[in-house]
Amino acid sequence: MASELSQLASWSLRWRIFLSGVLCLMAAFAAAGPSDRSLELHAAQRFQLALEAQTARDYRTMLVQLREAATQGDAEAQEMLGMVLLTGPVLYGMSVRADRCEARQWMRQAAMQGSETAKVQLTFLNRLRNSPAGASACD
Repeated sequence: MASELSQLASWSLRWRIFLSGVLCLMAAFAAAGPSDRSLELHAAQRFQLALEAQTARDYRTMLVQLREAATQGDAEAQEMLGMVLLTGPVLYGMSVRADRCEARQWMRQAAMQGSETAKVQLTFLNRLRNSPAGASACD
């Protein structure tokens, strides 16, 4: 009887060691997943990262995240990207270049998704476009 208990305890210990090893391997494989986890982010998550970067005054990262979120179709990101590109270095320093043509493109996309702010900004941009200096700037 003592021999059977000893054998049972030995198998139980081996089984626990085996399971621990399997769990460690699974954890290692999970940790060794894709090195660029940003590929898994949704547009809304990227937009939030852009807002956090703006708060931290990391405008280069803000711009990258806004472009990604806007490209994925996030209307808020499109609207904000348009505003950022309109103001450029005035508000965001030299890391953001003003580009009213690209701003117009993003505002148009946001307006097509129903953004009232984008519609107002698009009207403003169209007025600039009709001014003598901006007549052929974007086409």
